[in-house]
Amino acid sequence: MIIIRLLHSLFFYLVTAVTFIIGTTITLCFVPFVRPKHKPFQIAAQLWSRMLVFFSLVRVKVSGLENVPKDTPLIIAANHQGAADILLVLAFLPVRFRFAIKKELFKIPVFGWYLKRAGYFSIDREVVLSAYRTVEKIIEIIKQGECVLIFPEGTRSRTGELGRFKRGSLLAALKSGAPILPVAISGSFNILKKGSWLFHPCPVKLSIGRPIEIKSEADYDGKVAEVRETIARML
Repeated sequence: MIIIRLLHSLFFYLVTAVTFIIGTTITLCFVPFVRPKHKPFQIAAQLWSRMLVFFSLVRVKVSGLENVPKDTPLIIAANHQGAADILLVLAFLPVRFRFAIKKELFKIPVFGWYLKRAGYFSIDREVVLSAYRTVEKIIEIIKQGECVLIFPEGTRSRTGELGRFKRGSLLAALKSGAPILPVAISGSFNILKKGSWLFHPCPVKLSIGRPIEIKSEADYDGKVAEVRETIARML
């Protein structure tokens, strides 16, 4: 069993690298003809994610797609079970979105360049000021009519259980007026365990709830709790 997992993992990483190079090369051919410039990279990332999920052998059940508003800037709030979460949401949520990534990933040659060209933005968890800048960046993106993915827990779960939400995690929703789309990810915790690079193709359930709006500061804490409770019910 270990040998099979090892071979599958090596094959997956090889496919990831080769398709990234090919996909990026093809994407660059479309950039001069499309506005905004990051759009082709986001479309490519979505298609790439779908292909990688297929080769990962992870089987995903999606529910609640009817709850996703069309042509509306959203703040997508998801729980964070594992390293594959962004890949899963990119692959199966029918909207394109931008998201914050830890600053270290932007230093990776070529890949970091791609992240910047796709419009993704960095966050430094060790710097308090970075959190305020992130809120401002999200509001700016929402005003441009785009969607943003956030993980209100702030980091990956250590146990797979839903953690506490950071109090300021949904502040951008209050300040921008954008509806929050709750997304629950179940089963991704064991796909790529922390400290391991071996893939475990576990079944995953992706559940999408109805949008929730924060209309006033007085409602803020209650609405943050509502978003968390909605995700908890769907897990």
